[in-house]
Amino acid sequence: MTPTFMESFSDVVATYQWEEVGSRIRQCGPADVERALTHPRPGLTEFMALISPAAAPYVPEMAALSEQRTRQRYGNTMQMYLPLYLHNHCQNICTYCGFSLNNKMERTVLSDEQVLAEVDVIKPMGFEHLLLVSGETSQYGVDYFAHQLDLLSPHFAQLSLEVQPLDEDEYRRLGQEHQLHAVMVYQETYNPQRYTEHHKAGRKRNYHYRLQTPDRLGRAGIHKMGIAALVGLDDWRTEAFYTRMHLEYLERRYWRTKYS
Repeated sequence: MTPTFMESFSDVVATYQWEEVGSRIRQCGPADVERALTHPRPGLTEFMALISPAAAPYVPEMAALSEQRTRQRYGNTMQMYLPLYLHNHCQNICTYCGFSLNNKMERTVLSDEQVLAEVDVIKPMGFEHLLLVSGETSQYGVDYFAHQLDLLSPHFAQLSLEVQPLDEDEYRRLGQEHQLHAVMVYQETYNPQRYTEHHKAGRKRNYHYRLQTPDRLGRAGIHKMGIAALVGLDDWRTEAFYTRMHLEYLERRYWRTKYS
């Protein structure tokens, strides 16, 4: 069960059936879990066992193994960041989000002076890593984010974005010319049917454009990207499998990129 080299992750997803994946996870037994825990290089099959209902009694063992490997790789080091919300304007209608276009609320965008006032509060706290967050709207696109990165880069060691998905050339521009370090982009749910149910209108309704965003980031040479599913929209075990599969695909194809 290894994702093959394809045009984008959309091609990989097309080779899997959501319900079949969930069924395979639930069919795993204790022996599968024990094999996964001792496997020298656990892959997707082993991951299925580790997120299966049969793995519940093994959670303490998994936690201990996770701690061991985390300390082996990172020691006692922890890197922290702070989010800075730039605006809450949004053109999408999503069932679960407070920024959704159909929510009657005051819409605000920070001025340059307000952004720098936030910097004055953040810097004394010791944070050097900042995540810029916004709603998703074409009203504030790549030129706006380029300006914000330029405004903030003298003050922080690393700047990341969690905003609407952009095109490949736009990511390349932000990375090469405006010191963009990382992009967080969450699929919310990997189930196409459930995705349509929860994303009623706006550009975010395009499942595959969002799904292919990490491919565009990889091709654009962005240093780091973060992926995830929103737990609660569908079966968390199946979502976790698709997220793990997505990560494996990305690591094989864009091996120079870092991931979270």
